[in-house]
Amino acid sequence: MNVQLVRCISVLLTGVLFLTLGDSALSLLITIVGILFMIPGVVSLVTYFLHRDQHPMFPFAALGSFLLGLWLALSPAFFISIFMYVLGGVLTALGVYQLAMLLMSSRLLPVAWPLYLSPTLVLLLGLFVLFNPFEAASLPFIIIGIGCIISAFNDLVAIYRGSKSKKKPTTDIAIEDAEIVK
Repeated sequence: MNVQLVRCISVLLTGVLFLTLGDSALSLLITIVGILFMIPGVVSLVTYFLHRDQHPMFPFAALGSFLLGLWLALSPAFFISIFMYVLGGVLTALGVYQLAMLLMSSRLLPVAWPLYLSPTLVLLLGLFVLFNPFEAASLPFIIIGIGCIISAFNDLVAIYRGSKSKKKPTTDIAIEDAEIVK
């Protein structure tokens, strides 16, 4: 499956999650991320203890991953304040990335000006969340949800346009006069 499509679907589902669950979505998301950090840590630690004779060095990174995951899972409220800034930064970076991709693709294909609106909106939403993360209790979650959905829609359009341009047959260039250089 196309990596861009998987990323697009993930961003879309994240946006829907934020819009439907509101404030509780962030706590749930942080807990899930904590569990996802714990899993490889536990697997690595168990593997180390089962095969200690083959692995002479203790896996400190696995222990760190497990402890961070445990901390995230047990106290997500601590990370919510930090997480708002991270999500605002992610939306800002995503908007800048999408604008840069549109600018780069405009060198090869004509890009209609309305396509610049959604990445600009994502960028502005990200900046708003960065500078006003706690203005209203659920407003940032709604903004992040809308931003994710807009970003996913924009990526879908880009994927569709990219697949259309790849399917166009290329024409051979006729070389009329050439000489061999030695």
